[in-house]
Amino acid sequence: MTSPSFWDSVLEADEKLLWTGRPKPLFHWRNWQLYCAAPMAAIGLLAAAWLFIFTTGSKGDMWLLILPALLVFIPARATWQQLKTYANTRYALTDKRAIFFHIVGEETRIKAYPLSRKTTPKRKLTLPESVHFLASGKGKSQALGFDFIETADELMQNLQRTA
Repeated sequence: MTSPSFWDSVLEADEKLLWTGRPKPLFHWRNWQLYCAAPMAAIGLLAAAWLFIFTTGSKGDMWLLILPALLVFIPARATWQQLKTYANTRYALTDKRAIFFHIVGEETRIKAYPLSRKTTPKRKLTLPESVHFLASGKGKSQALGFDFIETADELMQNLQRTA
């Protein structure tokens, strides 16, 4: 994605590339929204099964503990899919747009947002940091930005230049 021919095909003639990066989430407590779904589901389901066994007196029904544990695979799979999506995502900031690239096999899907949608940049305490600086434009204003980027300081400097 760093070859000049790639950028020639993506950028407009008078557009200048300011920053590129990619998400690299780490396994850390700060990233609880990404990693905690499966463990929290396991604890909740096992607690519910234990409560059921305790209140009904079912001594031989261990399947009630195993079956909910199997349901943990659903949130674990969702976390795995999100990590795969992040692994195939690239970000770029130009003097006109914020660009999100998602690589799927041989295809690269591109979503671009004009910097006219830019809001005050907000850092999220993830590891590495996330920076949200775009309004989604949908009914409820939801912030968009670049998640889990290692060069948040450099991105913030470039965002200030586009003001």
